[in-house]
Amino acid sequence: MLALKEQAFEIIRELPQEKIPTVIAVLRGLQMLSQQEHITKSENRSAMGIFNKYANPELVSLEKDAWKNAMVGKHGFN
Repeated sequence: MLALKEQAFEIIRELPQEKIPTVIAVLRGLQMLSQQEHITKSENRSAMGIFNKYANPELVSLEKDAWKNAMVGKHGFN
């Protein structure tokens, strides 16, 4: 990992000064994405997990084919 960071620093050192703000913006964006991924994974914020408590137990078994059945019923697709 250290060798990769050293390569990144070397690339940054060789860039013209006017390009550095862009590099910083990109790195901050990557840092924010990394933090969001960590939060999402740690809190398990999937829609299925959030809305599971509202599920009708009688309909859960029908969820797998629900979209297909809706298209067949509405448009006659098969």
